[in-house]
Amino acid sequence: MSRNTRALRRPGRRAAVAAGLVLAVGLGVSTQALAQAAAPAPAKASAAASAAPRSITGFNGDLVTQTADFYGAYVDAKDDAAGPDTKLAKALRTHYLTPAFAKRLAAWEKKNNLDGVLRAQNVPVEWTVSEGRKGLEVIVSLTYGGGESPTTTTRFVVKHEVVGGITDIRPTSAAPTKPSAAKRSVSGRTGDSVTQIADFYGAYVDAKDDAAGPDTKLAKALRTHYLTPAFAKRLAAWEKKNNLDGVLRAQNVPVDWTVSEGRNSREIRVTHAFGGGETPTVTADLVVKLEPASGDVTDIRRTSTH
Repeated sequence: MSRNTRALRRPGRRAAVAAGLVLAVGLGVSTQALAQAAAPAPAKASAAASAAPRSITGFNGDLVTQTADFYGAYVDAKDDAAGPDTKLAKALRTHYLTPAFAKRLAAWEKKNNLDGVLRAQNVPVEWTVSEGRKGLEVIVSLTYGGGESPTTTTRFVVKHEVVGGITDIRPTSAAPTKPSAAKRSVSGRTGDSVTQIADFYGAYVDAKDDAAGPDTKLAKALRTHYLTPAFAKRLAAWEKKNNLDGVLRAQNVPVDWTVSEGRNSREIRVTHAFGGGETPTVTADLVVKLEPASGDVTDIRRTSTH
């Protein structure tokens, strides 16, 4: 999905050319959002029993995944502790919305004094993106409130054009289709570290894999938002030395990925796969380290390769 140029892809793996499959030592990560957060494990009498690690899995080129990338990163931009990250929000809208719809949305916002993507003045606490009833539509559910406040959920139909790009966002009373093995959905929680890393990598892969060529403005805005300044500087030096993308640590983009909880609250585990189809699949396992206070990324390091 991109600036009105991206062709809609079939869900699932996208084959990569084996000759272009270059992974660096100290491999970086790539992530996105497909699949729901993992359900808690059944309670047991044993003290060792606990909830299963949360995880989010995504597929490159999948419409549900890409819409989740957009909404997840957009919520992060609007919910920034230092105030809304207007540069990231603008870059996301430019990338994912068609120019015609972006213009109509801006007019709607001016008239209604609300954010046109969220249709609200604040940000949701949870969100879910799931398959719609038509091939070019997805259902987005945004939940507001919680805690001492009543919980309300709003739903939208997000429409896409055949060649990519969002052409409309409109409220709907229709509930999403019931989850099943054949129905994909992505769920996220605002402020959750697993969700945020999935948002970052999902949108970053979309930016790098744009049909018209890498969307450098979006990629830069994402790095500025999610990486600490010190790590961003080290990463740029690494890229200059190794001639590879420092976030992905590769020359191409992954076909699928999984983001899950690490061994402690300051680490997130990321697994991404390259290849598939007629080419061998290469899997890279990484640890993304987070700054305790802000949750920004302070390091990306490889743990193993299969």
